[in-house]
Amino acid sequence: MASLLVIQSSHGGIEIDGVLDEPEWAQATQFKDFVSVVPLTGSPAKYSTTVRVIANEDGIFFGFENYQPPKVRRIRRQFARDADVDADRNIVSIDFEGNALVAYSFVVGSANSRQDATLTNAKYSNAWDGTWYSQTHENEEYWYSEIHIPWTVAPMSSAVDGRKKISLWFSRVVYDEALRFAYPNAFYTRATFLEDWHVIELDYEDQSTLDLFPYISYTEQLRETDNSSGQSKFEIGLDVIWRPNGSTQLTGAINPDFGQVESDDLVVNFSAFETFVSEKRPFFTENQSLFNSSIPNDDQILYTRRIGAGNSDGLMDIDVALKTTHFGDSIDLGVFAVLESDQGDRLGGEFFASRFQRKVKDLTIGHRLTYSDKPILARQAIVQAADIDWQNQTGLRIKGELLFSDVRRGAVDTISGLGIEEEDFAGWTKFSYVPSDAWKHNLFISRYGDKFDLNDLGFMKRNGIKEVNGSSRYKRLNYSTDSNLLSSSSKLDFGYSENTAGLRLESWFGIENEWDFRSTRSIELNFGVFSGGWDDRITRGNGDAAYSSGYWSYAEYRSPRGNEVNYFAAVEAEYNPEQEFSWKLLFGPEVYATDSLTFNGLFSVGRKEHWLIWDSEMKQLAGYDAAFFDMNLGLDWYPSDRHEVRIKFQWVGIDAEVVDGYGLDDNGRLVVSDLPSSDFSLSDTALQVRYRFQIAPLSDIFLVYSRGGYYESENGSEGPGKLLQKGWGDVMVETVIAKIRYRF
Repeated sequence: MASLLVIQSSHGGIEIDGVLDEPEWAQATQFKDFVSVVPLTGSPAKYSTTVRVIANEDGIFFGFENYQPPKVRRIRRQFARDADVDADRNIVSIDFEGNALVAYSFVVGSANSRQDATLTNAKYSNAWDGTWYSQTHENEEYWYSEIHIPWTVAPMSSAVDGRKKISLWFSRVVYDEALRFAYPNAFYTRATFLEDWHVIELDYEDQSTLDLFPYISYTEQLRETDNSSGQSKFEIGLDVIWRPNGSTQLTGAINPDFGQVESDDLVVNFSAFETFVSEKRPFFTENQSLFNSSIPNDDQILYTRRIGAGNSDGLMDIDVALKTTHFGDSIDLGVFAVLESDQGDRLGGEFFASRFQRKVKDLTIGHRLTYSDKPILARQAIVQAADIDWQNQTGLRIKGELLFSDVRRGAVDTISGLGIEEEDFAGWTKFSYVPSDAWKHNLFISRYGDKFDLNDLGFMKRNGIKEVNGSSRYKRLNYSTDSNLLSSSSKLDFGYSENTAGLRLESWFGIENEWDFRSTRSIELNFGVFSGGWDDRITRGNGDAAYSSGYWSYAEYRSPRGNEVNYFAAVEAEYNPEQEFSWKLLFGPEVYATDSLTFNGLFSVGRKEHWLIWDSEMKQLAGYDAAFFDMNLGLDWYPSDRHEVRIKFQWVGIDAEVVDGYGLDDNGRLVVSDLPSSDFSLSDTALQVRYRFQIAPLSDIFLVYSRGGYYESENGSEGPGKLLQKGWGDVMVETVIAKIRYRF
């Protein structure tokens, strides 16, 4: 049980300049007993770290003193807000309720790069943005960070008699030596991570705040193509965040601007399964932790990219969006609603979601509901879910959820509404057992009914499936001081799934090994085998295709991480008789020209000897001898704390020469077809140049240039040079966006 420490209030003024010279810091409560958590030995930290804590009516203040002698290289790289801070850094994590449900993480790099995130025992998400302040400073022996977390940074329950208990976890990373220290002795690989934090008590008084975020944006279509009208677009809107007290928050948006100032990654997907795209729109990321709904198989009950998605005729605009949350001592509530606007004869949709959760000691129970009405698709859907999460101090944790979907679709019947109604259930449970820092075991079991459907306001890879998978991991944490190794781990994992008709879909077993060296190099080697089975989705409902047993392998090397030039290189391979041999080479360099100028890239090339995909034109399977090319290039430049320039270029290319077209025999095996499938080549490119000027925290000016090109042919052997040239030259969209968003 974490100890309780009372923090006395301070009422002096503190300037956030990275210099801990105010008299209040001399009287502040101090935390010094940091231990090593990377490697996870629990031994005293190699370099001393002291954190000073002050609380007053303006919030909580933290001052880090990081001893780092000249012989230990300091990594002072600058990064964009919410990017991973791959440098020396300090982390403050706060659970404002002390109930181990949701916490907030505040990361400050040695060059004052910042990232914030929500944190649970299951997920770390940097989609959340809060208003807080920091600055850093250094001398020959130490570097310092000074952090101010206002009480209004996140919703929290009311105090009892003006006093509030919260939980804290501090962490420090010495990047060049791949070391992490923490206080108290807690780490995210443990089942009781949030429960192990340090409890403090301090003065707290509810505060009411009202923040207004008006925005103005202008989009200029530079080219008129089949994909863009060539018309310019001027938008004005308002986002409102009202906190009547510390525990309740209402977020509203009138004519919100959901234009992308950060581009999505390019994905070319020939599979039967949808591609998941992360959310970047502020309304759906701010104060969203209560609605997070990830299932261990990566499905999501609430997938907000559905909102505004429209159909093949284009996206839909949003009229109004509202979201409210309330955090109590043991009960948390949240609801949100969004109305799309009508666009001509395309009627906008209506979306609603709610969340309830209650925690009693080691048990948390909850309920979710989502509702969507999409006239443009003639669909209405309701999904309900009841969930449970139980854990104890022995390292055992059990999570589970029972889900029900009710979907109505098709032509409208004047008596009963939409014509076809489909209802079904799904359920899953996950067992985790972490008896020690060295061992971790997981077991996941699920069943989705044939007609169960999350995809109206959620994300679901597929239904009609029963699956089980699990893993056991052993991590060696202690090596002698004369060893080159810092730590190593081995993991055995397995999986089995079948559809509800009893056909085996997957059965596999894998071994993963990783070695981390004191030099900060790392090596990873994986190998796995799978048995024969059936693919009941590849033909899009035109039969079940059988496949034979095979294997896969993966090897990766990462260079020392603190150098001005570092990289990773990897190779992966897979074989089975139907698709034969495939391989892929990857290379990802990073060049830190200066602390404020970074170049990065990811290059890959691969080949599949007999790539099986569905030929929708000929209604048959086709096998291709295919070559794959992928390139991502980036430049990040930070001329000063308020200026940011980012350039991102992506290219995906494929050359595919047909081997044969196929049907299926009665045993699901491939039979050569008389119908000819065609060779094909494609090339997809995207460029985004973005300038950002920070007026003040959460107040920005953006200038964004975007250009996208796409090319396809029936050649099948264009070659990477021509593919890149054609993909760049055949412009599909070219825009300039200017946007101002200001916080009052």
